[in-house]
Amino acid sequence: MDPIIFDFDDRIAMASCGAVYVSLLHKPLTLDGLERMARQSKRMFELYRGKCVSLAVIEPAAADAASKEVRDKSAELARAHPILGAAIVIEGSGFRQAATRTLVAGMYLVTKKEYPHKIFSTPAEGAEWLVPILAQVGVTQSAADMVAAVEAARAAIAGAELSRR
Repeated sequence: MDPIIFDFDDRIAMASCGAVYVSLLHKPLTLDGLERMARQSKRMFELYRGKCVSLAVIEPAAADAASKEVRDKSAELARAHPILGAAIVIEGSGFRQAATRTLVAGMYLVTKKEYPHKIFSTPAEGAEWLVPILAQVGVTQSAADMVAAVEAARAAIAGAELSRR
């Protein structure tokens, strides 16, 4: 299944692959980026009547702490449209990325999502985790297609960066 890129710039890209909503952060999340993510999230939720999942990828350069306002609005977004599950990928290795994964996991515990969610270090791990969640509602989706959507989002951002030079 071919990915569809919905929105992108040099900071963020949003795509889908069937019932999988992909967001990729290349730079730290801003309120504008969050509003754009909210529009696409709502669109996916309505299109699939809640039978969709989220694969959010945060690149190492985007893992800086978000402002309180962005964190609060992110929590609102996560509660706004209950989905089947969310895989949050915080790429990279080392202490900083591990600490960020722990921090994000703690934020998810506090916001009490109505759907399963898990933190991963690679898109492939997150995609593999989402496959059986979709299968429970009769949606067949391959992990390879999800990873291809992440890479298409990454390529869109790279293209946006090149066009700004």
